[in-house]
Amino acid sequence: MVLPQKNCPRGVSIKNQCRLRGKFIILIAATCCVSLGWVPIAQATVLTLRNAIQRAEANQSIVQQAKHIVSERMDLRRAAHANLLPGISLVAGSIWSATRNGSPLFIASNAPREIIGQVQINIPLYSPQVNALQALARNQIDVARYQEDESRLLVAARVTTAYYRLALLHNECKVWRSALVSIQSLYKATKKGYQIGSYSRLDLAQTQLMLTHIRGGLRQVRVRITTARRILALQIGDSVDELPNLAVLAVPDVILPKEQAFDRQASQAQPLLLAAKAEVQVARSQLQFHRAARLPVVQGVGAYGIDTGTLPQTNDLGWQVGLTLHMPIFGFGRNRDRIAAAQEHLAAVESGKLALLLHIQSSIATDYGATQAALNALHNDQVVEQQAHLVYQMTRKGYLAGALSALDLQQAEKGWVQARLKLAGAAIGVRLAKARLALDTGVLPQTSEGQS
Repeated sequence: MVLPQKNCPRGVSIKNQCRLRGKFIILIAATCCVSLGWVPIAQATVLTLRNAIQRAEANQSIVQQAKHIVSERMDLRRAAHANLLPGISLVAGSIWSATRNGSPLFIASNAPREIIGQVQINIPLYSPQVNALQALARNQIDVARYQEDESRLLVAARVTTAYYRLALLHNECKVWRSALVSIQSLYKATKKGYQIGSYSRLDLAQTQLMLTHIRGGLRQVRVRITTARRILALQIGDSVDELPNLAVLAVPDVILPKEQAFDRQASQAQPLLLAAKAEVQVARSQLQFHRAARLPVVQGVGAYGIDTGTLPQTNDLGWQVGLTLHMPIFGFGRNRDRIAAAQEHLAAVESGKLALLLHIQSSIATDYGATQAALNALHNDQVVEQQAHLVYQMTRKGYLAGALSALDLQQAEKGWVQARLKLAGAAIGVRLAKARLALDTGVLPQTSEGQS
């Protein structure tokens, strides 16, 4: 299409005007694609550890089970609260009694036949056991919520292990690929040198052996990556084909707070410890419930209807108001034994809480030491990798110059590959140790994604 000359700005040719309009159309199309949710392939999302944990929490059945338990406890609490409110019921019936000369034989009967038809309202005025049940239901909700948090931490721990396992295998795969590129170029140089007589047949066989070894290591790590991807996909509830690529992990942070900071954090955020404290409150509520069985119960009763021993008439409907008192006097030691059992249960739960606290502190101490060891190993492996790289470069140059043999090069190359693999494992080991330490304190592991 040729644009008219009059539509062109002054000083701009028709050809340049067409280019400007073409760029403008492309810009509009790109804007429309973004607004409609179409994302270019280059902007594909990556899977971070935080995203993986969030997906797993939304899909894992153990978290859904804990949520349903919380809902169940909330329903029970509402039911316990409803016991403190008035209740309306319908009472209807007819009672026949044996008579002698027209008089009932049963002393409580008013007539040979009694007819009852009433709408009654029962008002609890003083009921200690009902109050104790309400407190018990409230404490059980707290236990269920802390158990839900613990299920989230359990899922996070599984996802973290699977995520870092896959990240480690990806790093190992990069090491093997890099070594493969290097040894392929070296093999080509050796083969060319063998053809012209500068390298021996042993050198060629030795470099070919190195190439075979590296190819085998690369194939093995690719198989392990496939398995690790399946495990991570199962943990987060995605299919293997839909699993995004992992985010590039940044260099691990070498700063580690003091151990006392983790102990304080665990005492405030560890769901297991908080659930144990709530279990103590539940045991105390149960003890209060059994103690309340010795106290009286006062209840108000109101009724509207008929309660007559004669044929009822329309104008016989009327109101009744009453006050009842239930006072337990003797139960053959039933309440005493229940109170003693509740006291023992409370003591057992309190001892269990102390044992759990000791276990958490021991886990923190163990994982704190493991994190320190992982940081030291990372620093040492960084130095070893640099030195191994330097040895490999010097040996490679010496081999190409004819001063060193292929066996020397094989040893240097193997040492460098092993140092890089060990460094990759140490970097992931630091992240995994820190994640376990964070999970010990009851918080989700902090992630740091970015360019390494």
